[in-house]
Order: sequence, then C-alpha cells, then structure tokens
Amino acid sequence: MGWFSLFAFLIALGAGAFVGFRLYQRGLLTPVPRRTLHDMIRNIEPFTDIQIPAGKGPFPAVILLHGCGGIRPNMAVFAKLATDLGVMAIVPDSNSFRGIGYEEALETVCTGAKLRASERAGDLHAALEIARQHPLANASQIVIAGWSHGGWTALEALALDQAGMPPASLDQLPPNGLEGVKAIFAMYPYSGFPARSRRMPWRTDIPVESLLVRGDTICDDLESVEVFNRQIKWGADVKWRYVERATHAFDEPDHHPTSSLVYDPERAKIAHTAFQAFLKRYLDLRQDSAD
Repeated sequence: MGWFSLFAFLIALGAGAFVGFRLYQRGLLTPVPRRTLHDMIRNIEPFTDIQIPAGKGPFPAVILLHGCGGIRPNMAVFAKLATDLGVMAIVPDSNSFRGIGYEEALETVCTGAKLRASERAGDLHAALEIARQHPLANASQIVIAGWSHGGWTALEALALDQAGMPPASLDQLPPNGLEGVKAIFAMYPYSGFPARSRRMPWRTDIPVESLLVRGDTICDDLESVEVFNRQIKWGADVKWRYVERATHAFDEPDHHPTSSLVYDPERAKIAHTAFQAFLKRYLDLRQDSAD
C-alpha cells in the first residue's frame, strides 16, 4: 500500500469512527432491550395515568399515546373529553418511563434518534393489557388515539401485528395482540421513513381515522395520504380529513418557547369534536355512567 493509499485509508477510518461516535451519542446505535410483556407492564405501569369516569362500569377504554415531547397539557384535555362520555382514559408516559425529559425528547425522540415507533409499540401492547386487566374496563371495547409520534406508534403496531412480528422492545408478539381494539384515531401521524406503514399492510379489521394538517412541516401530510391510499388498496378501512391554516400540534397549548408551532384554540375544538365523534362511532356508550 502506497503512502497516498494509506493516508486515504486512515482518513476514511477516522471519518467512519467520527460518524459512528456521533450516531452513538444520538442513540442510533444503542440496542433496544427486549422485555417480556409482563416485564414491560411492570415497568410502565407506574408511569401510566388512568382516568375513570363516574359510575359503576364496566367502561370502554381509550389508550392515549402522546407525541414525541412526552405528556403535554393536551393529554389531560382529551382524557377529560373521554371520561365525559363514560370512557376510561389510559395514558402511558413512554418518555418518563425511560427517563427522557422534555428537552432531551425534543433533541432525540422528535428527531428519530431514540424511541422509534417499532420500540414504542411494546408500550402500547402493555397499555392494552393494563386495560384488559383493569376491573372497571370492558376489554372488548378499546380504541387507540395517538398524536404525531403516538399516531406513528399506533399504525406501526397495526403493521407489525398483521405481519406477526413483535415490537422491537418485546421478546415476542403478545398472544392477545390487538384483541378488543375497535379502531384507531391518528392525529397528524408521522408516516415518513422508517415507518413500516409505507411498505407493510395493516390489519384490515381495525378501522383508522385521521386528522391531518394541510402543509404540515413536521409530519408531512402528503406522505400520510400516500400511505393511507396504499393501505386502502391493500384492503384497510381508512378515512381522514384536513384541518386548514394550522400548524402541527395545533391542539397543544404549551409549546417550547423556541418552537414555530402555534396553539390554535378554535381549531383545537375541531380536534376535540372529531375525537368525541370517533369515540361515539366505535365504542358502545350505552352504559350509564351516572350512579
């Protein structure tokens, strides 16, 4: 090997090491630990908020999956919208469970460096099992609602379940899978690379409804429409509508001071109405929630 070739080799080796170090710093090379479902439930349950409606039950349930920044004030709003209709709200905090704070989440989870949907789908399965085991929940009446990263997670779970593949965080696909899930509500979901929905079909027996933001600069709405149309060709039941003249996460009232996202209380009402209409469509709300 000549001096020039050796020098080029060392430069390439150094560049590769630097890139590898940066990827490691951002969490992209950190292996995802695989847990049993029982272990996942045991670990995430202390970080799961459960809001129970007034009345005797059993109650239908909705799993609320927060966006990449973690639990934000809008989760409490939607939980209240659910309990007002007699629906139990189950809200797992996937970030706090892993010790990820808000600032770190914005730098890592929101950039795809940590906690991608294939891993977080394990949290969803744990939340579903928490719902099934709750004495006041109707295990046959469950829906899932996800915001942004949470919407990606819900749709990822649909694709993984259809393929018989476990989430990246679980040692096997849970035997109950998505049993009892009646539908999914996806608020401005992420549908870009590496979302499996781009290339893998969903289960076709679980309808999906989505609320998209026209011209979304965070989660490209056109990518979601492309995915939705592809899934429809594969037999899925998918419906969506647009919110106009809004930013991503328009229903979240407490954005980071440096964020370009804007809370819009009037358009948030559109999301609130759509969410409650979704619950009424897919859940049996005939149970009287009053004592």
